[in-house]
Amino acid sequence: MFKYGMIGVISLLLAGTTVNQKSQSFELSKEKTSVLVTGTSTLHNWKMDLKIFDCNANFIMKNSRLTSIDKVAFICKTTDLKSDYSLMDKKTYSALKSGTFPEIKFNGISSMEIPAYNNKFTDNLRGNLFIAGKSITVSIPINGTLSSINGINIIDISGETDLKLSDFNIVPPTAMLGALKTGNGITVSFSLQFIQKSVK
Repeated sequence: MFKYGMIGVISLLLAGTTVNQKSQSFELSKEKTSVLVTGTSTLHNWKMDLKIFDCNANFIMKNSRLTSIDKVAFICKTTDLKSDYSLMDKKTYSALKSGTFPEIKFNGISSMEIPAYNNKFTDNLRGNLFIAGKSITVSIPINGTLSSINGINIIDISGETDLKLSDFNIVPPTAMLGALKTGNGITVSFSLQFIQKSVK
């Protein structure tokens, strides 16, 4: 599990632990996990990576088949979002009110049923996303697969969603005396891999 000593989300993102009907558990692969936030500005496009966060979910399995996913929860520290520029990071943390609201959180509000006939699935992950003191309900399209290597189940999930900073009462950051202005829209994309823990 990625340690929440900090995304302490959400990030989703991530060490994750999941429990199914047979008390099996999964953990997020550090090597195969990524969360990326991208946006635009008057000078250039920008991106920020999230490397540290906690994510938990229940992967419900029956007879080695994934039947549903529920109780998704994600948490991270706002200041664990990192770009290639320290000035941008500082402007972002200020815009996100990190001093008052240091965490970004997501909590799922519905279960996703996985079709019985296919190890590949698409669905919408619905939940409440909390950023900068404001919570809104979002629906995130996801794609997933269930595979097995040497008897170990692996669940890969990826998704992408567009958000508006104004929906969270966030004023887009500016720099260079206003010459650089970031856009109101951002895109959050993620790729997560959960690996079944071996039973000792």
